[in-house]
Amino acid sequence: MSSTAQQINQIANEYNSKLNKVAPKAVGIQLALMAALGLTAIVSFSILRPNNSVVYQPKVKYSEDEKRPPKLGKGLTSWVGPTFRTDEQQLLTTIGLDAVTYLRFLKMCRNALLVTAALTCAVLIPLDVIYNLRNVTSKNRNSLLILTISKVRGSWLWAHVTMTYVLTAVVFYFIWVNYDQMVKMRWQWFRSDEYQNTLHARSIMVTQIQKRDRSDEGLFNLLRTLQIPYPTTAVHIGRKVGTLPELIQRHNDAVRALEGVLTSYFKDPNRIATNRPTMRVGGWMGMGGKKVDSIDYLTQKIQRFDERIEVTRQGITGAKPENYGFASFETVPYAHLVAKKLEGKKKGDARWDLAPSPQDIIWDNLTMHDNSRRKNKFFGAILLVVFCIFYLIPLAAASLLANLASLIAYVKFIRDWQNNYPTLFAAFVGVVPSLLTALLQLLLPVVIRAIASMQGAITHSRADRVVTARYSAFVIISQFVIFTLLGVVVQVAMKLYVEIDAHSSASEIWNYLKTVPDTLQNTYIIQSSYWLTVFPLRGASALFDLAQLIALLYVWIRTRLFGRTPREIREWTKPPEFDYPVYYSNHLLMVAVALVYAPIAPLVPLFGCFAFAVSYWVYKYQLMYVNTTRVETGGRLWNVCINRVLVCVVLMHALMAVTMGLTSNWYHSISIAPPFIGVFVFKFFLDRQFSDRFRWYVPSQTELAELRIHHADARKNRLERRFGHPSMFDPLFTPMLHKKIQHLLPTIYHGRIDQTRGTLEGKKVEQNKIGGLTFDLLEESQLAFDRNAYLHQRDEDAMTISSATQLQASPGTGPGMGPGAAGRYVDGGDYFNTRREQYLQHGASKNGSPLGTPIDDMDVPNELSRMPTGGTMGPNSSTDQLIQYPPSYAVNSFGSQPGGSMSRYAGHQPTSSVGSTAKYPSVAPSDHEEEYLHEQQQQQRRMSAMDFGVPLPSSPHANYSAVSRSRTPSPGPDQAYRAARDSRASFEGAFGNSLPSRHAGSQQPPMHNIRQGSLPPGPSPRGLPMGAAPPRPIGPATSPPFIPHPPMANSSSPFAAFGPRPTGNGSPRGYEEPFDRR
Repeated sequence: MSSTAQQINQIANEYNSKLNKVAPKAVGIQLALMAALGLTAIVSFSILRPNNSVVYQPKVKYSEDEKRPPKLGKGLTSWVGPTFRTDEQQLLTTIGLDAVTYLRFLKMCRNALLVTAALTCAVLIPLDVIYNLRNVTSKNRNSLLILTISKVRGSWLWAHVTMTYVLTAVVFYFIWVNYDQMVKMRWQWFRSDEYQNTLHARSIMVTQIQKRDRSDEGLFNLLRTLQIPYPTTAVHIGRKVGTLPELIQRHNDAVRALEGVLTSYFKDPNRIATNRPTMRVGGWMGMGGKKVDSIDYLTQKIQRFDERIEVTRQGITGAKPENYGFASFETVPYAHLVAKKLEGKKKGDARWDLAPSPQDIIWDNLTMHDNSRRKNKFFGAILLVVFCIFYLIPLAAASLLANLASLIAYVKFIRDWQNNYPTLFAAFVGVVPSLLTALLQLLLPVVIRAIASMQGAITHSRADRVVTARYSAFVIISQFVIFTLLGVVVQVAMKLYVEIDAHSSASEIWNYLKTVPDTLQNTYIIQSSYWLTVFPLRGASALFDLAQLIALLYVWIRTRLFGRTPREIREWTKPPEFDYPVYYSNHLLMVAVALVYAPIAPLVPLFGCFAFAVSYWVYKYQLMYVNTTRVETGGRLWNVCINRVLVCVVLMHALMAVTMGLTSNWYHSISIAPPFIGVFVFKFFLDRQFSDRFRWYVPSQTELAELRIHHADARKNRLERRFGHPSMFDPLFTPMLHKKIQHLLPTIYHGRIDQTRGTLEGKKVEQNKIGGLTFDLLEESQLAFDRNAYLHQRDEDAMTISSATQLQASPGTGPGMGPGAAGRYVDGGDYFNTRREQYLQHGASKNGSPLGTPIDDMDVPNELSRMPTGGTMGPNSSTDQLIQYPPSYAVNSFGSQPGGSMSRYAGHQPTSSVGSTAKYPSVAPSDHEEEYLHEQQQQQRRMSAMDFGVPLPSSPHANYSAVSRSRTPSPGPDQAYRAARDSRASFEGAFGNSLPSRHAGSQQPPMHNIRQGSLPPGPSPRGLPMGAAPPRPIGPATSPPFIPHPPMANSSSPFAAFGPRPTGNGSPRGYEEPFDRR
């Protein structure tokens, strides 16, 4: 053996000896230290919580009554019981589905890792220990590596391969079971009153609209050309707001800056600084520029922005339309089915999606064109790659510190440090690398979210999904794959240095390079000890989140050094938002590490299980009492995280295959192929079983009949109010100061001080007007954010003053444009009345109109959603009955006598029995009927919208018809069926699918239970004479009123899943429109 080889062997033996001493001690010290810090955090939290409810349980004050969490006592452990006892169904009501989804993900990972750790520790650890005791000398093993696959060879490896199969099946089981539960909870959320009564849930968003369609009429016609069988209740096109959002943001930033300057300047009212605060303007990073007086400069800046914002808002009254719009439907399933059918299809350049919550929209990106979005995605990808490259520099330092024991043999001062202070060295190796990597992760999500927003994400929730996907991928690749490779590079570089320093020959160096794969295997197995130090840190950081010690320390330091403005204090009292992408990504890294090391180092999943158990317990309390969800998405991040978990399973297979190839034979790596392929097969069946049901709400016919319907979207301008640009109604900030420094204002502003009383969030506050600004002066009792104002901010259905309202207030001068357009306001007159009458008269049209009415001979005015409804009960034809043939009405009694109070009108004959098939001829309205119709219209203006049963004839030859408001009799059902067939065929031609019958295989459509009575006049039974009692049908209040299409067998279109249109809101009366909070 050459002297060089002997030297290398000596270094290797010394390295193993040092590592055997350092690794177990480092893990032990880290575990003890994190346990002590965690216990300190729990004790601190238990002591501070009872007297600091604003910090530790703000949701008790700021939640709605039905969403308020259980009340906690003042005892030190009073918080433990409610946290453990509250089940998932209660949590759905109190914290929402997004939060429940996060907790379910933590619980799934905890349970899966618990089973994984139990299997691997019970099977693999005994086998590995026996093999090491029999075949490995005591000098080459330590108390941690003896529990791993590090020294195992031969047929003993097949136990680890078999365990890989078992662990794959375990993960599949937990994913499938929890995915099934998630789909059930999603549908429970879909069916909830909160979701059903939300406008955006039954609306679609259209982007990239071409210029010719950028009006309410153009958007309506664009929808019409798609020949959708479910018409809209209102449409709304966006309006350009120019630089107004930027002006408002800069104004509010200037107000915040002025508040900070004044608060810092008056921090000690008894000792005011002699020099006024100054700032540099026009410089860069504090260099250059001009020094100005901060107070005067910011005051003038706020005044200039006030004037520009007022002028800009007044100028938007004639603003041009934008390239996006919204359309609402009567029920949530209609919107879901239309969005599902139009997904991925383009009409011109338009794109179609379910409408997000207005609070979720990133308005600056909503108007971004596809070309700009593609360009931004390209440059954003370059920025992300550059950032990742620079991120490798501190990551290499962390990897070097984690492998510090490997440098003992090469660096003298490290060797001396380890020899003289072994405990301190072990503590440094165990604590500092994991802490450094945790700190490095703080900047990552901020950068990735900024890049995602720059690349054109339309909503915050979509940006969250992008951040979760990219951040988790980056963390897994950088801190797991690259971190391990950097460790290999460090060891190889050091050994090459020894070889070269010893003047070894090229052949000797080449022979050493052949051992690099073995070095790779040893490195990633040895680094399992490093990950054993990371999991305790994760658990301790979760407990620190519970105690919020770092946040409290930061606030204390900031208050003592600079003071806190009233606005900062008020915002601090509000429940903070939970950053789901960051927490999901950190937990996905833990899942990846635990699963990858499960068949190699069984202690890693065991530590991971404890970390997830602590996290679930802590974040359950946080989400119940502290944190809120910014915008409820119904757990949309679930499928993103499940896909990443499956990627982690693939990484487990890959590392196990590499281990088999390095320790045994590369042909043996093929044994990992079956579970590897099984992941993709499992993913296929997972999507097939759950994907559509998870994303879309397409209920059965029976359930659809019980859904609530919404009529007055256009009449009440709901769509415009909800989706108007927020810059049109967002209030500007008013500078806030503490009341105690009121007497100091004359020292910085000259002139008269006007003392007035103003309103802040609906409450009276004292105001001082001086220096051209109005200041809100707040007492100590007014520093907490108002509960009602907070609930109003978070209310997704709060009525707001939108740009549409502003547009209607100031008519423009454009030629012939509709209300809200870039032109004059045009009254729509009886447009909706006419459309409704023609729809009921003619049934479905052959021109593909989504309203099912002929429009060729009509003068269609612009801005459909802003037109008055006249005497109709709904804003357009979709508000009455979404049918493809003329309706025939159920016979109801309006009085105690047969014929009821309405039998005096012509054309109305009483029936003799329930379910009678007597025919009622169509007749033109007589004079007294005209009088009645006028009375009916007046009544309809004051009544809530009503629907009740409208059965089809039992035979296709039964000539049911209704008295139309027009004097043209309705066509027979045969004609209507043909019209419906033509409309359905045109839609099938547009989308390549057929619309099935809602009653395929049945001979007759279902009939209503009806009472003996008379047929009311007019085209709809909704109108009642003054004083008449409303009909009360027998049987279910929401039984199907009609069958939109004739029975057709062997069809497969998802549109048939809706069945008949619902007739009521599920209330006991079954005909009133529910209270709609929009």
